[in-house]
Amino acid sequence: MPKHAVPAPVWHRLAVLIVTTMGLATFVAVWVTNADTDAERPDGPSATAATRATTSRSPASPIPIAVEPGSAVVKGQLTFRGNATRSLYGQGPVPAHPSVLWTYPDQAMCSQSHDLAGFAEWCGTGWTGQPAVWERDGRTLVAFGAYDRALHVLDAGTGKDAFPPFVTGDLIKGSVSVDPDGLPLIYSGSRDDYLRVYAFDRPELTELWRLWAYDVQPTKWNNDWDGSALVRDDYLYEGGENSQFHIVKLNRAMGADGHITVAPKLVFHAPGWDDQQLRDIGGDDVSIESSASMFDDVVYFANSGGLVEGWDVSGVPEGATPTRVFRFWTGDDTDASVVIDEQGMLYVGSEYERQTARSKEIGQIMKLDPSKPD
Repeated sequence: MPKHAVPAPVWHRLAVLIVTTMGLATFVAVWVTNADTDAERPDGPSATAATRATTSRSPASPIPIAVEPGSAVVKGQLTFRGNATRSLYGQGPVPAHPSVLWTYPDQAMCSQSHDLAGFAEWCGTGWTGQPAVWERDGRTLVAFGAYDRALHVLDAGTGKDAFPPFVTGDLIKGSVSVDPDGLPLIYSGSRDDYLRVYAFDRPELTELWRLWAYDVQPTKWNNDWDGSALVRDDYLYEGGENSQFHIVKLNRAMGADGHITVAPKLVFHAPGWDDQQLRDIGGDDVSIESSASMFDDVVYFANSGGLVEGWDVSGVPEGATPTRVFRFWTGDDTDASVVIDEQGMLYVGSEYERQTARSKEIGQIMKLDPSKPD
């Protein structure tokens, strides 16, 4: 190991900062503590998400992986706000006088993209842009997506690419998620309409599977993937800007060649809105930009029309259909992820954009009791 490298493991000794700017260079700094374009779908709309093959094919006769909750402990910050309740912001102590070990990259991370205002150059990292930081095979890795359209995985000891960046078809806005069971998988969506599963047990980051935003119907508003995937017990939970809530059975396995494989199947999807909400807001801006949260087998998320929902997914492994068990309308755009405390109370933040009577009545910061829906 080079003398200038930080000894591994170093997760507990690192603080990672991504500086987000619009129109300016974006960099990643690692501090050591004191000694103490909308892409056209290439394979056409007729293929289904459950059966479509993508970049990497699984070898024959994969060996299923038996993963029990908590059996594999991965040190690090693996997803947006750290855990299933979106309540872990990191671990300290943060040094009073940090020193910069490295910065990355040596130029601004930019690309052309568009929104309702038209095409423009976007630079930096975005919504939500938090890096994942974790230990694997004796070193600490840092992963994030950026406005240069790429998924980056760096060696935290050197600040160099651990793998060549994987370039998608458009911006990557949301925070990536790393497999919580210790498997070499990263989950990340792009503004090119795809939610992807990547493997990092090969010389290069390899796309194993992707879900197109229009593989489900009906959809509303948009096709981005801003939320961080929630992975529990071989199931992935994700809301999209297509306004749908998705559940994917990953079917993770180890191939005969020793490489990780997945054979995902979309087992459930449902609109993240209802007719009452559409009447209340007088429109269809109901995209899901938040990251799904979970408590006691209920998945919670909110949408841009202010609807907070909870879905009971306890029976999904046995083939039961999830049921909506919680509904609360905040009155306005609720893009922030729902945070859950140890008692299962929900903490929700909304914008004051539409200036509805409901928004004025209940305010923008609220604590919700799931046992008392609307």
